[in-house]
Amino acid sequence: MKKKLMISLLVVCVLLPAALSAAVLDLSLGVTAQYKDSLGTIKTAIDSDNFDGLANFDNYALGADVRFKLLIAEVDLVGKFSQETSNTGIEYTKIEVLTTAGVSMDLLGFARIGFGMGPNWIVRMDKDGKFTIFDAGGAPQTIDTLGETFINSPVAYRATLDFNLGKLMFGLNYTLETDYTFKKPGEVDKLFNAKMDDGTVGVSLLFSLF
Repeated sequence: MKKKLMISLLVVCVLLPAALSAAVLDLSLGVTAQYKDSLGTIKTAIDSDNFDGLANFDNYALGADVRFKLLIAEVDLVGKFSQETSNTGIEYTKIEVLTTAGVSMDLLGFARIGFGMGPNWIVRMDKDGKFTIFDAGGAPQTIDTLGETFINSPVAYRATLDFNLGKLMFGLNYTLETDYTFKKPGEVDKLFNAKMDDGTVGVSLLFSLF
């Protein structure tokens, strides 16, 4: 009992100053670019002194980043657009809408760190406008409706580290998809089986409206 009380007090001591020092409301809008290969792939390329992939514009997904913050609670909405090729050589238009809810804390007014989780709605369309999902082996499967794309999309974690430049914020973000989908809601253990190196790194530039 004493141990739980001490942990609770420690959490309060950490979160309360952050909440009191933060602005009550903050709405930020901006742009984001996400490198499509995983962190593990980046590490391997750097170890091999191969930076060709990082310099290739086609390896990035571009989009918008919207964040709404109330004290230390934050909701992020990220939309991205890119082209993707399956392991069978078929090209797809890929649209992602990641919505996360979590916490965000200002650090001495200089930086902001945040963490949240939520569904990453992925829509893939071929040249004929048909919706597609990939199975566990990466093979494409045609489906009929947008609703099917949503329930087959993964839940993801997103961590952010931003630096305040007046009304502007520039920072890094890391998105890690899990194997959990709403198609099989009972498989909660899949929320925790993702490998850290399987996530993707991105950058964002945001403007705070208030």
